[in-house]
Amino acid sequence: MPIEEELSLKDKALTKALKTMLKPLVRLLIQQNITFIGLQNLLKRTFVEVADESFCLENKKQTDSRVSLLTGIHRADVKRIRNEDPTQLSEKEIKASLSAQIISVWTGNTQYLDEQNRPKPLLRTSQANANQKSFEELVLSISKDKHPRSIVDDWLNQGIIELKTEGETEWVLLTEKGYVPEADFEEKLFFAGKNIGEHLHVVASNLEGQAAPLFDRAVYYEGLSAEAILELETLAKQKILQVMVEVNQRANLLQSQQKGMPEPCQSFHFGAYFSKTTPISQTQTEEKS
Repeated sequence: MPIEEELSLKDKALTKALKTMLKPLVRLLIQQNITFIGLQNLLKRTFVEVADESFCLENKKQTDSRVSLLTGIHRADVKRIRNEDPTQLSEKEIKASLSAQIISVWTGNTQYLDEQNRPKPLLRTSQANANQKSFEELVLSISKDKHPRSIVDDWLNQGIIELKTEGETEWVLLTEKGYVPEADFEEKLFFAGKNIGEHLHVVASNLEGQAAPLFDRAVYYEGLSAEAILELETLAKQKILQVMVEVNQRANLLQSQQKGMPEPCQSFHFGAYFSKTTPISQTQTEEKS
């Protein structure tokens, strides 16, 4: 097969895959009133950032001209974007990240787990001579920028925790909902960007083929009833949650064991999803009937 034809086939396959990946994103953009022009501006900025971060020449300073050459974006736009301040996390994004870290430690660190590896009830505030971990201690171990009281109030409102009073002692209990807390839309977007971005990183790395393949597997079936899908979804959630709790606990232990060692340089992201769809033809038939 001629090289030109082979490249053409690869381009077609890439275009087809990109279209499949972009369709759900475009659907979200239209729902949120983000037009093509809005996406175009975002893509321009992202192209410049990626070229700047990932395509530098060894021992050479990255230049506007090179970024322009790599991306096809006008050099004046490249210069403007490269000189802008990087985007800072919003208050809600910071809160979402902090909440995830607190729950991760509470469900993963053995100091906060009972004999069944379940999160212990915690004293609401630290008490002198108390041989019990407190929620206040947990929060402050993650960040001293947020008062534990504000976290309690917010989590109570979301149903992530419950308070229980015994005599003069107040306890904080993590609810089942706390394992997968509901967030508001901005917080959901924060996690969506992080999770999908990491998954796309795995896909891109595997397609590049320059390193050992990263784990990326899926199971998919068609021709199932709604009842069968519900059964499989319930099973998948139970099994995946169990695995994620185990991985979280092991990661927390390894991280604590490596404190004081030379600065760690690696991180990981482990996630899962369950997607269910109704064929478009079936949806259209139902709408017509």
